[in-house]
Amino acid sequence: MRFNKKKTSIIALLLAASLMVVFPIQMVKAQTTTVDVTPQTSTPAVGQTITISIQLNNVQNLYGIALTLNWNPSMLSLQANSNQTFIGTSNGVLNTPTSVFQDSASQAIGEFDLAAVSESPATSFSGSGTIATMKFTVTNAGDSNLTLVSTLANYAPGGTSEPIAHTDVSGTVDATSASGSSSPTTSPTSSPSPSATVPEFPLITTLSIVVALASVAVAFATKKIVKPTNISGIKLQS
Repeated sequence: MRFNKKKTSIIALLLAASLMVVFPIQMVKAQTTTVDVTPQTSTPAVGQTITISIQLNNVQNLYGIALTLNWNPSMLSLQANSNQTFIGTSNGVLNTPTSVFQDSASQAIGEFDLAAVSESPATSFSGSGTIATMKFTVTNAGDSNLTLVSTLANYAPGGTSEPIAHTDVSGTVDATSASGSSSPTTSPTSSPSPSATVPEFPLITTLSIVVALASVAVAFATKKIVKPTNISGIKLQS
């Protein structure tokens, strides 16, 4: 009996120790920050319309965002005025007031670019939300990657900002030439008004300056305005 009790105690301790290891790992996995193309895989037929959304999941302390989405323009045609952004909305991302420095789409090269930041007296954003939605008409059969690259920046009360570690999850469209009666898998749509289009910035600049933009916004909050040299010409409203 003594041996059994001792053995049982050892097993119980090992089980407790394993749970202490597993639970934190599961919690970390559950809180991983991602920017996703949704749905990740679509299988429409030529002539059909698909709706793609860009979702932000499990972010903490977000103050600025920049992203680029690329697609195959010979296979997918972006419908006119169909790209909507959800900056500062109840089901979107970033807290108001916000400044949108870039919100543009080019069917010619198959690219969508977005760059936005919160401004004083906005607080940082935490949680999940929809960044943007886009509607495409399938014009040819084949495969098209929906390649997503994004940068997230946090809020630092000291007047500086740092990138937020996260994972970008791109998508694919596998279109067939045969027409079908069923609609392709699409993401849930939302009803906010289409966003206005603003002048484009170079792609490299867009992806590299979001941290600087967030820092500028934070500087407004602390009344210490610093103009980064690589975003000359952009004037934030306090």
